[in-house]
Amino acid sequence: MDIAIITGASSGIGVEFYKEMQKEALDEVWVIARRKERLDELCEKHGKIKSRVIPMDITLPESITFLDSLLKEENATIKFLFNNAGFGTVGNLDESDYLAQGAMVSLNVKALTEITTIALRYMDKGSHIINTCSIASFVPNARMTVYSATKAYVLSFTKSLRYELRKKKITVTAICP
Repeated sequence: MDIAIITGASSGIGVEFYKEMQKEALDEVWVIARRKERLDELCEKHGKIKSRVIPMDITLPESITFLDSLLKEENATIKFLFNNAGFGTVGNLDESDYLAQGAMVSLNVKALTEITTIALRYMDKGSHIINTCSIASFVPNARMTVYSATKAYVLSFTKSLRYELRKKKITVTAICP
């Protein structure tokens, strides 16, 4: 079964990725986000091919374990992985909520890394990984310290992984809106 996986599919660029995947020769598109109702609405409004709604918080270890077991159970081949889930805050770090800053690292860095690592087991020649980065990845930004750092990680991770997977003919791309 050939699939696409889109994290952060419930809004913004994730919605656009979903619309684009409707043009591909896929068996299913798996959409992941925390809000099931938004994912259901997305699939109802724009879905032309079969879609699987997977409502979960990918910062939780049990969510990553569940995704891994689901991929195994379905014997899926991932043709497209869109690591799109992420968020940022604005403000001076010394005035910020430390839990929110940690959550940003957890989602923007840790979850992306874990999902990519799992997904590679289910990818082959011609598969694609698309990581949503940011223009903030190129230069540290005051008042967006942690966000810029997480997106710099995503950019570096993407470049390195692209080199690693070149011989396997799996493409890895960072988009930097």
